[in-house]
Amino acid sequence: MDDHFWPAMYPGLIVGILYGLSLRGVSNTVVSALGGLIGAAIAYEILTAVNLNDGLPSVIGLTLAAFVGAFALTRAMHRFSGTAPKS
Repeated sequence: MDDHFWPAMYPGLIVGILYGLSLRGVSNTVVSALGGLIGAAIAYEILTAVNLNDGLPSVIGLTLAAFVGAFALTRAMHRFSGTAPKS
């Protein structure tokens, strides 16, 4: 993972899109995918700083951070726009 930034972003994109699709709507999917990418990028920097480059801990960290990023950015979008996600 150390020198492969873009392949490390795939979990963020996949988790973000899946979370956005669960909320229904194109805007939720796009914002959630962006949040997943941001979360995965932050996790990538942290994981490379602590030298957890390969293996299951890095995948778990990327996936969890992608979910947190997707959740946070979608929640912020709904808070600022004053709408609630479709249920």
